[in-house]
Amino acid sequence: MTAFERETLRYLGNAKADERLMALIASVEAELRQEVRPRGLHRRLPIAVSEGRVEAGGHAFESSTLAKNLCGCREAFFLAATLGAEADRRLRRFSALDLPRAAVWQAGCAAYLEEYLGGMEDGLRREAPGLYLRPRFSPGYGDLDISHQRAMFDLLELEKRLGLSLTQTHMMLPEKSVTAIAGLSDVPGAREGGCAACAKTDCPNRRRTL
Repeated sequence: MTAFERETLRYLGNAKADERLMALIASVEAELRQEVRPRGLHRRLPIAVSEGRVEAGGHAFESSTLAKNLCGCREAFFLAATLGAEADRRLRRFSALDLPRAAVWQAGCAAYLEEYLGGMEDGLRREAPGLYLRPRFSPGYGDLDISHQRAMFDLLELEKRLGLSLTQTHMMLPEKSVTAIAGLSDVPGAREGGCAACAKTDCPNRRRTL
């Protein structure tokens, strides 16, 4: 089973991999790779970390979990990625005409975006030889309030550079978009991120291997 298939099944609530579902996942993956082009950007900035607070580029991120994640870091990458408007358009169409495909498309988009972010991280590591990349941390995760998306938009100029917009409730458009902070450390052994760091152990999307 490929990484894309595993991630899509996870986003489907760790669904059982029967023949019909795997065929639908394969079809969605082929369509995604042919029709949707992910885009991303990043910015490397000095940061100041104190108890419950991280400062960068004139913005303050209030979060004890983020501060712990970045403890010992003097710099961080601020990054964003999006699948663009086409992914959202197709989801709306499938939601009206083909609900099973819509569900798999939704999960496949999440897996595809995660795959793209993984490739971005590989590039960030090459950009910072001798340093260690901490796990990504996004607004809306843990105690980092979703309202911090506005600071991410300002730091990365996301409206101008990626064509993203932000709703009054701080949701990004297109919806299949992510912002994140990844610290740079002088030493290995970074704190865990993702499912391993999340206290919600009953989440249906939780990775089974953690």
